[in-house]
Amino acid sequence: MITGLIDFITGGALQLVLLLLSLLPAVDLSALPLAMPQGVADALGALNWFVPVGDLIDILTAWVGLVLAVNVAMVVQRVVSTVDR
Repeated sequence: MITGLIDFITGGALQLVLLLLSLLPAVDLSALPLAMPQGVADALGALNWFVPVGDLIDILTAWVGLVLAVNVAMVVQRVVSTVDR
């Protein structure tokens, strides 16, 4: 029963997120004026010799994903605990 309820909630939440994403307009990121000034690009290039920025971005992405997963799990746990009462 609880697994069916969790499947229903997550399925509904997924459908809601997909609906909201489908309503957003498509954006061509290459058309946006996001160019860095040349001085900043040179400084990041020099910094990349000592600190691998790509690896830091990968670590940050994994960390944010894990924090998001823990927060979603906590919300699901609270919903399940309130439904059981």
